[in-house]
Amino acid sequence: MKLHSQARTSRRGGVLVATLVAVMAVGGLSVCLLELDSTRLRRQVASIDNKRAFNLAEAGLAEGRFAVETGHTGTIGSPEAPARFGDGLFWVTATEIAPNVIGLESTGMAGTGRATLSLVVRRTSRDVAALGVLGSQQVLLGKNARVDAYDSGGERGAPKLPERFDPATGVAVELRSNGDIELGEDARVFGDAIPGPEGSVELDDDALVTGSTAPAQIETQPAVIEPLALEQGGDLVHASGTRRVLAGDGKSYGEIRVGKNSTLVLRGPLQLSAARLRVQDKGKLEIDCAGGNVELHVTDWLDLQAGSQLAFPNEDTRGLRLLVSATGSRDRDGNGSIDAPVRFSASGPFFGSLYAPNARLALPRGFQLYGAVAAGILQLGDEAQVHFDVSLRGSDPTASVDVDPLAWKVVEIPREIARDLAEDPFTTLDVAKDQLKPPAQAYEAADYELDLDYVDEAGVERKYKGRESDFDWKRAREVRKLRRREEKDD
Repeated sequence: MKLHSQARTSRRGGVLVATLVAVMAVGGLSVCLLELDSTRLRRQVASIDNKRAFNLAEAGLAEGRFAVETGHTGTIGSPEAPARFGDGLFWVTATEIAPNVIGLESTGMAGTGRATLSLVVRRTSRDVAALGVLGSQQVLLGKNARVDAYDSGGERGAPKLPERFDPATGVAVELRSNGDIELGEDARVFGDAIPGPEGSVELDDDALVTGSTAPAQIETQPAVIEPLALEQGGDLVHASGTRRVLAGDGKSYGEIRVGKNSTLVLRGPLQLSAARLRVQDKGKLEIDCAGGNVELHVTDWLDLQAGSQLAFPNEDTRGLRLLVSATGSRDRDGNGSIDAPVRFSASGPFFGSLYAPNARLALPRGFQLYGAVAAGILQLGDEAQVHFDVSLRGSDPTASVDVDPLAWKVVEIPREIARDLAEDPFTTLDVAKDQLKPPAQAYEAADYELDLDYVDEAGVERKYKGRESDFDWKRAREVRKLRRREEKDD
């Protein structure tokens, strides 16, 4: 009896041990499943936070690009004072890589998520005068040719330019090409001669460049010529040997032709378009901008023949914008010979902006141009001179600024935040959330000198000159003209 009771007790103990082992196994499995689920949850949260941080960094790039479009530097906030956006934050650092080429680096933080993105953009003005002196394919200077610069300050009249250039006091020009720049014997460039990234500057005997000849890091992007929406006007042929004035509402002509001993006056304010503009030997084209500016578009053929004459009684570099979109050589007048899209053989001088991005523009021997000039191939004949008026930059109130992306990539997260995965980015950076500014108010307020024409919230056109840090950008609904000094004041 006693042995039977002991056996029964032993069996019960074995069951208890087995039960305990089973409970412990189930408990251990539960702990493992709980840990696995917790790990999976942490990974999901981290993945969500990383996506949020990535989106915040992209939002920073978009805000930085918009800042560049509106005339700001592109820098938004900083690690010490980032921009607040929702439950996260970001800051953007802008770096001038090359003239009008800006690198934007944006870091976004949300929860434990961290992301840093980089975008390189190019700022291109549709103001043709902003190109300065440019031969996008090539620049050729003849014997004793000269390229220099001056600042008219908006005043009329040809300046008396010094024969010698003093780099300490003179205004330096930037002569640019996306290809090569060639200077003939005794040619002079008073400033920089900047060839394309793969180009070079070739100097003939006694030729001189007073500034840099280092190649550009990136090609210059020509501005796009926007067509004028004007009423059709047929052909205009003035060959009566008299003086005729075009004023008032402009039209789009098939051909404008000025014959021998005839004078055609374009009186501003005037916008005019023509497929062909031809001024024949002893014909005269006069630009009268006393009452307003003249804008003239030529879409197929600019033919200023030898013996023709250009006249600018006001001598105002802001008075004329001559834009030539013509391209390709062919027989344009039906005489069996091939005609280039531009023949510029008139006597001058010329005052204004001359732009022929798709053509070869050859200025004749001894010709003088005051203002701005750009062409596909820019060629100056012997003793020809180009005097760039730097005051023309930003002078076109209708010109917009394009900011085009060039390169985008994910970059390494800054070390100071990559190692700290605290769930609150505001704690990580030790900043007060309620004291941070939203993105639109966190733009860098750099002490640049601004010359600004803008439209305020009431639709009134206004002007501002002074430090950028003293200007409230919320007042500007639309920017019409913007000039910013490149160098900060000490």
